[in-house]
Amino acid sequence: MMNHGISRWLMTTALSLAAVPALAAPVDLTTWAEKGNSGNGTWTVEGGGTSVLQTINGDPTFFVSPTSLINKKFTGKITVTAAGAGDDDYIGFVFGFNNPTGNTASGNDNYDFVLFDWKQGDQSSGGFLAREGFNLSRVNGTITDLIPGFWGHTDSTGFDVLETSYSATSGWVESTEYTFEITYQETNFKLVLSGGAFGAGTTIFDVAGSFPNGAFGFYNYSQAQVRYSGLTEDEAPPPPPPPPPPPVSEVPVPATALLFGAGLAGLGMVRRRRAS
Repeated sequence: MMNHGISRWLMTTALSLAAVPALAAPVDLTTWAEKGNSGNGTWTVEGGGTSVLQTINGDPTFFVSPTSLINKKFTGKITVTAAGAGDDDYIGFVFGFNNPTGNTASGNDNYDFVLFDWKQGDQSSGGFLAREGFNLSRVNGTITDLIPGFWGHTDSTGFDVLETSYSATSGWVESTEYTFEITYQETNFKLVLSGGAFGAGTTIFDVAGSFPNGAFGFYNYSQAQVRYSGLTEDEAPPPPPPPPPPPVSEVPVPATALLFGAGLAGLGMVRRRRAS
């Protein structure tokens, strides 16, 4: 017969082990693929699948996972290398990615994803100003003119800006390695950056909403020499519960109304007595 002390120790140990969260799994980027126009980007996987370097300065280019990833937490590093100095354009990520479906020479004007992008400095082009800082957008539709939405982040056909955060100190800096922590869920999006001006960790966006299922990936627009590395994937924690509804307050009844009501009640009693 097993000693009761040993039995209790085994049970406690089992419960403790069950409570330990699973470690985030490293992602093998050799299984990922470029999407969109094949002339817009060159994505070279390095380090046995642990990093990827994009080396073309072109229109939007995407490098995405082979499967849908939602209700997940991603961590990794993003760097514009020294070779990318002299440019100041967009780097970032796509979520819920469903289109463009392939990597073709003709490209694809149909887009369907959530876009987070980050620009180093202010710059005007085509009558629109691209601002230094961060954007979160829902892209869904046929877009043939990239300038209003992808460049200027103006609500336009197929492009809906959800959140922005601009400042003169929020742009990325080349040769600086930033760590990102992203939580992408059906009802919430959160992104935290650390490194450089963002210290040990700064929450860039924490947005409630309704977000689509689809692939996760990396994004560049008019920016070359961008490296993404050390990507891990984990189950996201439960999203925060919705706030409780405000308490229903009773509407106070003025004293004059109470007196008026009491008078009507008394008059009714007098009439009933006379009738009897």
